Amino acid sequence: MSATGRSLPARALTAVLTHPAVMAVKRPLKDAWWTLKGRGVSNPPLPDGVRSILFVCLGNICRSPFAAVLAERRFRELGVTGIHCASAGISTRQSNRAPEYACEVAEAAYGVSLRDHRPQTMTRELADTFDLIVVMEAGQLEQLRAAYPHARARTVLLSLFDADGVPAYQRYHIDDPFSQPRAAFEASYRRIDRAVSRLIEALRTATRGT
Repeated sequence: MSATGRSLPARALTAVLTHPAVMAVKRPLKDAWWTLKGRGVSNPPLPDGVRSILFVCLGNICRSPFAAVLAERRFRELGVTGIHCASAGISTRQSNRAPEYACEVAEAAYGVSLRDHRPQTMTRELADTFDLIVVMEAGQLEQLRAAYPHARARTVLLSLFDADGVPAYQRYHIDDPFSQPRAAFEASYRRIDRAVSRLIEALRTATRGT
């Protein structure tokens, strides 16, 4: 659902919860909680011979499609061919489209387009098809590992590839910028860019080590 399609109370609640003053209070509490909770969250070793990567977020309209398109571009820039990247969402609506800020930031800062993207829902068939499944949040990691236990060893959390020097909450989450100002998309996409680059390097290192 677009931001304009949401009800007035929902938009008002989102505005309150994302107000800088409220976020300043919530942030240290979330960090304290994730300092403890995050101890049980880790990535398995990357599988050998990865030729396909599925990026997954909640709605498949902001984070995961950007990560997939960016990853394919990074592989091409490195001269790596034959790796397919795609994206999906845990809870999607086919009518949803990438918000204008998502498209603008992706195009202006990274030279990639999200304007033709159409959401697809995460399924068992996708879990069976892709060599590596990459999620944006710790909760999504738990959800997919529970739904597809056979894919547990190839399901990883993207934020852990950009975990150095970040607060505890961010270590286990790449924030969803949906319905937020342009700056939220810029911050989210910067993290995705760093994490994707480090994921690709980790995959190349794993390949060289085999």
